Amino acid sequence: MTKKFSLSLILVLGILIAPTFTNAQVIHEVRAGDSLTNISKKYKIDKDNLAKLNGLAKNTGLVLGQAMLIPGSTYIVQSGDSIWDIANRHVISEESLMQFNHLKSRVIKPGQKLSIPSPPKMNVWTGTYFVPKDKNSNAWMLNNYKSTLSSIFVFEYQSDQQGNIIETPENQAHKIAWKKKLTPYATVTNLSNKGFDPGLTHQLISTPWLRQKFINNIYGLLDSHDYKGVVIDFEQVKTKDRANLNQFIKELAAKIHPQGMEVLMAVPPKEGDQTPSYSVAYDYGTLGKYLDKMFLMTYDWHWPGGPSGPIAPIDKVKATLDYAVSVVDKSKLMLGIPQYAYDWVNGSSKRSGTAYSTQHAIDLYTGYQSPIHYDEKAAEPWFRYIDNKGNSHEVWFEDPRSLLVKLRVVKEYGLAGMGCWHLGLTMPQTEKMLLEEFNVQ
Repeated sequence: MTKKFSLSLILVLGILIAPTFTNAQVIHEVRAGDSLTNISKKYKIDKDNLAKLNGLAKNTGLVLGQAMLIPGSTYIVQSGDSIWDIANRHVISEESLMQFNHLKSRVIKPGQKLSIPSPPKMNVWTGTYFVPKDKNSNAWMLNNYKSTLSSIFVFEYQSDQQGNIIETPENQAHKIAWKKKLTPYATVTNLSNKGFDPGLTHQLISTPWLRQKFINNIYGLLDSHDYKGVVIDFEQVKTKDRANLNQFIKELAAKIHPQGMEVLMAVPPKEGDQTPSYSVAYDYGTLGKYLDKMFLMTYDWHWPGGPSGPIAPIDKVKATLDYAVSVVDKSKLMLGIPQYAYDWVNGSSKRSGTAYSTQHAIDLYTGYQSPIHYDEKAAEPWFRYIDNKGNSHEVWFEDPRSLLVKLRVVKEYGLAGMGCWHLGLTMPQTEKMLLEEFNVQ
């Protein structure tokens, strides 16, 4: 599933800094002269464990601006740091940081130790798209990530033009999920050989008898495969189908809710009912009445077919949430978080981009020794490199700084939970950060 993710980074968290919360997310920005060896010695942690946590091979050369997650809650001040820098990086207010450390002045010195306050954990429901592979790979993946998951969205089932569900080779993913105490959902899309196909969507949901047949077939899939429910991922739906989409979700919920099944839906980001105009078909308010959860795809503001830029700028994420919570019960809302990188080739008449895992981005910037830049307004990192053919690339991705901002937004808005596209693309630090911020239900 290809997806199209300025938070005021100074959140007033003073009321959340009770001293009982000792663990925190400590983020070290690499400066000139830093190495795995001297950082590990400075923080008194094992060098190999530090490398593994941050997705690095042993003895990898670090790059300027790289964000390193450090275990524990103690931050060691570096040359050039300010109270604002440290608070901003850890998504807390300057006041909270100063109060927690009993500081009377904003003057700090290199080598000084500061304790990073951490807000209380929040209960959260997590659901992540899962692309099945062979049975053994499915079992390994679900076992490896089970501590951070409530459910998985098996991707994906399609329909033909007659409303018949096309089987997907999921290789017992749903059975393995149940054994791991993860709730499996079937993802039903409007993908065809044309890509996301609004014409197919129109045909399936605009004619009452065909819509009912399609719904019955979805129920049959869930029942025969023992899925807890369905995730509807219909993208690029046309404005003319707004009422049809509402009716489809209403009738689908009426069909499967009495059987104890659930209806979830992935929706594009919106800042108002009519904004943007190309997403008018997605009526948040009406859909939210019938859905059990709504997955907000708050990403892909820049995508491979367009100019380079932040994938999920935080000001856009918050604008979507501001609207969503005004028309949908926040207990139904899930924040979609991108866990991938986009790599654009620049300098040609036609820009093109490639999607890959965050780990691959880490491998690239360390391999090319490319400095990392952090866009404060978007709250996202990026870097550039020249490949072996002389092409200039620009890569936007996620790192501990940008992920922590998004995790704290979930708390700030009191959302039901979060999810990502897709399991297996996550950066190595994700699991530790998630478990330190939340109790996964």
